Amino acid sequence: MSKTSKGARVAVAAVALTGFGIAAAAVPAAAAVPHTFKICAYGNYSAYGEVPQQGGFSTTVAFPGECQQISLINGSTYAKVYGLWNTHPQDSFYVGTAHFSAGTGWTGGAEGTTTAPVLVNFG
Repeated sequence: MSKTSKGARVAVAAVALTGFGIAAAAVPAAAAVPHTFKICAYGNYSAYGEVPQQGGFSTTVAFPGECQQISLINGSTYAKVYGLWNTHPQDSFYVGTAHFSAGTGWTGGAEGTTTAPVLVNFG
């Protein structure tokens, strides 16, 4: 292999890695968005959240691998997160409660399984 073609391959690889680094950096980390409640279903079940102090609104159902969110007004608040049984999706079960300020928002995941659900705060 000539020095020129070897140098070209190294340059292409460097550009590819730099481009990948830029693309990876452009993807935001899973973090809370102000005035937003966001729940992601990362377990083996669908999930949704209710925000009683924000007019009783709830997210639509997030199917496994998806996220759903709603906008919030100001104030301290909490959200109750529920999962749906895989065998009886018309029935829900309690996953956990998130406490947060509407001004900072909340993003989290309903993880685990239907028999061992876990609520995780992504910050």
